Amino acid sequence: MESIYSLYFTYESIIDFVIFLVSTFIVAHLVTFVFSRILMRLVEKTKNEFDDMLVKTAQQPVYWGVVLGGLYLALTSLKILSDYHSIIKIVTQIGFILILIIVSIRFSKIFFEFVSGSSKIKKRQAGFLLTFRKITNVLIYFLGLIFILQSVGISISPLVASLGIGGLAVGLALQPTLSNYFAGLSLSADGFIRSGDYIEVDDGLKGYVVAIEWRNTTIRLWDNNLVKIPNSTVANSKLTNFNEPQNNSSFIVFCGVSYGSDLRKVEKIALEVAHKIQSKKKHGAPDYEPVFRYYEFGDSNINFKVILQADKFVNHYLMKHEFIRDLKDAFDKAKITISYPTRTVEFAGSLPNINSK
Repeated sequence: MESIYSLYFTYESIIDFVIFLVSTFIVAHLVTFVFSRILMRLVEKTKNEFDDMLVKTAQQPVYWGVVLGGLYLALTSLKILSDYHSIIKIVTQIGFILILIIVSIRFSKIFFEFVSGSSKIKKRQAGFLLTFRKITNVLIYFLGLIFILQSVGISISPLVASLGIGGLAVGLALQPTLSNYFAGLSLSADGFIRSGDYIEVDDGLKGYVVAIEWRNTTIRLWDNNLVKIPNSTVANSKLTNFNEPQNNSSFIVFCGVSYGSDLRKVEKIALEVAHKIQSKKKHGAPDYEPVFRYYEFGDSNINFKVILQADKFVNHYLMKHEFIRDLKDAFDKAKITISYPTRTVEFAGSLPNINSK
């Protein structure tokens, strides 16, 4: 027994090194067993997959954390490495920080993918979530860098102070750019407009939204030219989205017929033409019933309006074109007159003799 004690005290550091290595190996495999055989079976019983992904993501970092901690204890137990214990400690701290960064990035990915896939989140807000995820990742890396610098003995107080003063100067210089950037985030989060929508800005500019970028919103005009508008301008403007709350877009065609026309016949013909145009699959909204209404005794005509609906805003131009053309043809065949503007002049007395000198 005494020989065993003497052997231990003679080779104490080496024996401790071996014990720590073996213990690390056992604990690491025990962690793998707990995660794969116990925790995974528990989370598989739940309805959502969020906890499954968390357990799978956490397994390897916890395993390597145990290995790193065991190696630290094993190496610091060796007397031969006593002069390098401080270096081993620093390397171990950096290793733990790197593991935490990797875990945080993976958890961030899982969380934002889970939130993006939620039925309560609109697809148009995915861009905002992606941007917010990138900001979160940058913040994680930044904090990790600060902790690494602190672990190697570099004071971060002067660095933070310098960043504060520099950030203030940069913020003032980049105020318009930052304003547009956060306005872009606001537009993406609000979800009122998205890529592919046909919109009108309050200055009358109309076009398709190509992209909401970090500084500008790109709009494609009817002539296929692109216009970039600062995000802050778009965010502060009155916007009309012709794709909301649905893609279908109603429009009105105004017309009038002479006072001598048979109004019931006019209504019948106009609705027949409207139904023919509305039923075309290439641009008419399905299941929409055109509306005909007389609304005014005009100076030369009895005026009416017909309301139709296109499957999307841009197609109403073609529908209006075809409806006006076909309605004119139908009125001509039925001998229904659309009167020219006229004025009747009445004289109270006898007509003047224009030939008299």
